[in-house]
Amino acid sequence: MKGLLVQQLITFILLINLSLQAYCQEVQIVTENFPPYNFEKAGKIEGMSTEILLAALEEAKLKPKISIYPWARAYDIALNTKNYMIYSIAKIPERENLFQWVGAIAPYKTSLYKLKERTDINIQSLDDAKQYSIGCSISDVITTYLKKQGFSQLRAVSNDTQNLRKLLLGRIDLIAFDEASFVHNIKKEGLAINKYSRVYRLEDLSDELYIAFNKNSDAALVEKVRNALATIQKKGVIQSIHKKYFF
Repeated sequence: MKGLLVQQLITFILLINLSLQAYCQEVQIVTENFPPYNFEKAGKIEGMSTEILLAALEEAKLKPKISIYPWARAYDIALNTKNYMIYSIAKIPERENLFQWVGAIAPYKTSLYKLKERTDINIQSLDDAKQYSIGCSISDVITTYLKKQGFSQLRAVSNDTQNLRKLLLGRIDLIAFDEASFVHNIKKEGLAINKYSRVYRLEDLSDELYIAFNKNSDAALVEKVRNALATIQKKGVIQSIHKKYFF
């Protein structure tokens, strides 16, 4: 009897250990500084997309390890490293087969902006904008899209906020920016928002931002996160987080 009890105790301990290991499974995640969706503040990664991601991983009983890099590097890591996750990423045809897509986490709208004083710039169609120099970001979905549309005067930088000042200095004619991120960065940089004017929305790039995994990632891991995201969606968690950032 004593031997049986010992064996049962050992089995119980092993089950507990396996359960704890499953709960503490670490997921490698890469992202960029892209406020208000994901950004680092006082050593902590915050933002709307981050809150939703963390809620989904908690639901899935997974432990996140998030690293922030410039977008080009984050994208390259996720593209080439098994079991790495990336967010917030736009799902466009060029990327459709490059990743395993988990699900949408945040609305995303993109526009072209000019200085309000530039009354000579009047854009009624996408083709109207091709005559101007446009500030954009290296490896960003906006840059990819504009290149595909035949834009030849793109001025790509590694950090979106550089374009805000380049526009003020007259070095470029327009900047392409996510609308929520635009307002956030203007305030963060201490710039006057009334100096800028939105001139044209890129409807093809106005959709949602996603969580995605490297294409060769374990299917079970991807499905676990996908199911968890769907669960917190049903619980109203995602909608509640969105309300904190959109008015």
